[in-house]
Order: sequence, then structure tokens, then C-alpha cells
Amino acid sequence: MDMELHLIEKTADTIFVGVKDPDMTAITPILGRILDDGAVLDAEFTDVHPELEDPVIMIKVKDGDPGAGFKRATDALVADFRVARESLSGQI
Repeated sequence: MDMELHLIEKTADTIFVGVKDPDMTAITPILGRILDDGAVLDAEFTDVHPELEDPVIMIKVKDGDPGAGFKRATDALVADFRVARESLSGQI
């Protein structure tokens, strides 16, 4: 089953993203990249009972659009994996 993300709520400085069927192999580096972002004040992953509600990623920014912080983090991860793939290109 694939992990699915959906917007729960967005305010001026905070975004809450629901995560259906979370894959911690993906969540952990996303949170790491989000927390490395200078515009991000706080970020957390809240896991709850899976039969009651979906876990949530919360991102709070100092300034700017909180959704942009999520986008920057995921774009950076895509770039990381592209570099890793290209560094092995022609070797395997």
C-alpha cells in the first residue's frame, strides 16, 4: 500500500498534513529536511491510533508560506536521490 498525503488545515504560519499509511523510511528524511529549513520554526510527526485517525505532519514557519517549507524539503530530497542515482550511472 502506498503512503498518501492530504491537507488537513493551513493557517498563515502552520500547515497540517495527514499521512495515510505512513512509511517512516520516507517521513524521517522529510522531517529532517524540513527542520533544516531556516524559515521553519517547528515541525513534528504525530502518530495516533491507526484505526482512529491518520498521523499528522505539522510545520510551523517563522515567516512565509508553511506549504513552501514542505515543498522545499521534498524538492531537496528529490535532488539528493537524483545525485545518488547519477553518481552510479554507468557503474551498475
